[in-house]
Amino acid sequence: MTDTDPFRGAEWISRAVPPSQRITRENRRARIDWVDEGGEIAQEFDVSGPITAVTVDVAGPGDVDDPYSAHTRFTLRLESVDGTLITDRTVQGPQLIWDWFGQLVELPVSAPAGHYRLVLRAEQGTTGWHTADAAPHSDDGVSPNSVLGQATRDGQPVPGTRLLAVETDPAPNPWFRSTITVEGSVQDATLTAVVLGCGVVRINGHRVGNEAIGPAVTDYDKTILYRTWPVGHLLRQGRNEILIDAGRERYSARGGDIWGWNVAPWHREPAALARLDVAYSDGRSLEFMTGPHWETTSGPVEKDLLFGGETWRVGDEEMKWSPVTVVSAPRGALTEAHHQPITAHPPVPPVVIETLDSGGSVLDFGSVITGRVRCVVAGSSGTVRVVSGEQRDDAGRVICNNVLIAGDAQVDVLIIDAPVTAYEWEPQFGYRGFRWMQVDVTGDLRVEYVRAVPIYTPLQEMGEFEASDPLISWIDSAFGRTFRNNLHGIPTDTPIYEKNGWTADAHLATEALLHHFDLRQPFRKWMDDHVDAQREDGAVPQIVPTPGTMRDSDPAWAASAVLVPWYLYREYGDIAVLERYAPMIVRFADQLLSRTDGGLWTDRSWSDWLAPGYAIPPEGMAPTATMMAVTVLQHTASILEEMDDDRAASYARAARSTVAAYHHAYFDETQGYYSVDGVGYRQVLNVLPLAFNAVPAEHVASVRTSLINDLEQRTDGHLDVGAIGVRHLLPVLTAAGRDDLALTVLTQRTRPGWGVWFDNGEATLLESWDPDARSRNHYFLGSVASWIQQRVGGMRLTAPGWTRFEVSPLADERVTGARIHHHTPRGKAAVSWERGQGGLLLRVEVPVGSVADVTVAGNEEELRPGTHQLLLK
Repeated sequence: MTDTDPFRGAEWISRAVPPSQRITRENRRARIDWVDEGGEIAQEFDVSGPITAVTVDVAGPGDVDDPYSAHTRFTLRLESVDGTLITDRTVQGPQLIWDWFGQLVELPVSAPAGHYRLVLRAEQGTTGWHTADAAPHSDDGVSPNSVLGQATRDGQPVPGTRLLAVETDPAPNPWFRSTITVEGSVQDATLTAVVLGCGVVRINGHRVGNEAIGPAVTDYDKTILYRTWPVGHLLRQGRNEILIDAGRERYSARGGDIWGWNVAPWHREPAALARLDVAYSDGRSLEFMTGPHWETTSGPVEKDLLFGGETWRVGDEEMKWSPVTVVSAPRGALTEAHHQPITAHPPVPPVVIETLDSGGSVLDFGSVITGRVRCVVAGSSGTVRVVSGEQRDDAGRVICNNVLIAGDAQVDVLIIDAPVTAYEWEPQFGYRGFRWMQVDVTGDLRVEYVRAVPIYTPLQEMGEFEASDPLISWIDSAFGRTFRNNLHGIPTDTPIYEKNGWTADAHLATEALLHHFDLRQPFRKWMDDHVDAQREDGAVPQIVPTPGTMRDSDPAWAASAVLVPWYLYREYGDIAVLERYAPMIVRFADQLLSRTDGGLWTDRSWSDWLAPGYAIPPEGMAPTATMMAVTVLQHTASILEEMDDDRAASYARAARSTVAAYHHAYFDETQGYYSVDGVGYRQVLNVLPLAFNAVPAEHVASVRTSLINDLEQRTDGHLDVGAIGVRHLLPVLTAAGRDDLALTVLTQRTRPGWGVWFDNGEATLLESWDPDARSRNHYFLGSVASWIQQRVGGMRLTAPGWTRFEVSPLADERVTGARIHHHTPRGKAAVSWERGQGGLLLRVEVPVGSVADVTVAGNEEELRPGTHQLLLK
């Protein structure tokens, strides 16, 4: 460590726990062992604690060109070494995911410690199992246990260790403590600290900082974020106690999930690093830091599961303190955090409380929010069980079914073993997505003052929008609310089911989000995560950060690496954003080019995800992925051109070459539109090339006509696109001169469309168009808000940093007026308009340093800074 290191002299501390409370795993990939139909491969293993789940790193099928469309069938069987079946799971049909520990075997009842065997039997097609070479074993008391046992093929021993992870109940979350003696008048004091996975530092019982959850998730092998707080006001003369309450989050994740957060390469038991610097008024100084003199014990959190929730136990048993374990530093570079912290907001009461016939109470908070429970408990003994969720069953009970994880989701439990009078309970180490909470109580406990504590990232609001049609206003506002529910260190897909930084969700929404919020700090942090996540070959994962899953590029998703910096540059006019991320962007574009087949993207992609009635749509993965590669290359060229980089021309040529490959593969000369053989008309195949100026000039009219005809005739004015297509559909219709049809699509009150959600009283956006949408808190289908802001609001950015913007509200009698304002880098820009029989009354506010171009119904006028009112006939 250098003298400038804020942690100089401090050592990482942790709490050693028995092997029975740690994961047993092997996650070092060396090769794939394949097994054909009728064959079996297996791995024996020892485990010293009760087994709750096993995740397996399965690959396949190995004998087909497209493993994501191939029908396959295999069985995973967990058995004792004498052959007694413990549990099994059969997997069949095309699999969307063949990736890092993507197969989960959950035990309905935990199995005791012992010697087991996991068997993979191929029943149709060829399946593989990632396997590692033998490695020496050691035990430091905080790291995962090694898989010890024999690998076999058809019952015969073979070398290596197959990749699996065995979940047991984790150790309780640790507390760390020490004391410091202050002798003299304190002029200043600062604490610099980081707790992994997350944690709270208290001095003399007072919480340091206002972070509800911190640090934000990163690739801990690359970056570890810390913060520094002033703490002089918390110190007192004499003895002072410093207590660190550590949680797991993603660094020490437990529970088992198909994304493999519990088998991430960095995984260890929670750890802490801290340094306190005190400056006395007389010039003396005092330094105090974590090290072997600290003590540790089990805190009240018995179980802390990333997706499951927290289990607390409160009693009168005396805590047993013991020396900490000093551990080696994590591999990531210590970096000061500059983005806004995740904070808790004032608790909110329920709007309705119902008593269930089956017992317990359900609290309705009126809309979907992100946060956690707080309540006051009194009584001698019993349990309080809180289930948080977005759904209820026919009996009114709150449900939160998450098939992607082992065990129950979003269940927090308080166990009282000794009398309490007014114990205030609030889980500390995570957040839940919910509208309802169900509270069930046993024993003689009384639960009062149940509240929801919202957990959000504080963001500066940058704009407002309102239209005469309340549905349109709702779409834009619900979009903003939904995003806020999903920003917790990274922009996530849902606050319940995955909590992952899916890259497409954010890049589809960024342009519209920048109207709502100042995202410079949180998105710079997330773009830095992209840099950390980028592989040596240039690939950018589909999830950022990633524990190891979804590491391959998908141009439809990982385009975030290019598009988010571009939108930030356009919004704020800061060329430094492009300069910071240009190396990543170029490497990513080069990697996409190296993987195209004759210009087409034929590898895996999420494609136009969740088009009505589908996950992967019937046209397959290649068309949408190829067109998204086009926009990546086009934007790479634009970014380099803004930087006066001579390489821009080569990426523009590459984009044109990819466009030509798409046109050759999918254009139907007889029909005059893009299609895939054997598949009916698909809107997205025509929307994307129109959106990216990729249709040869002589075919633009026929492609536009095909789209308009499909919307007006086949779908009766309804969209038939998924997450990618919805981002571009309405702007394409505007470019074709059909604002009226775009507005029809936007305001449909029957499925598929946003109007169904509005009429159902939703406050946030759903994950899919279909009635069985999993999540009611998913923002990517709200990317249409950019069209709303630009065409209904009538204000569109046309030059970086808002030096120039267009004012051009749509003309449609169904919308009689709207108002929009936005805080640009140059000041407030605003447009309001009303349309009636006398014409259009337009008010425009132009900030200093900007120019507004008014283009309405043949009227063109350039407005300089100031406030203007125009009556246009």
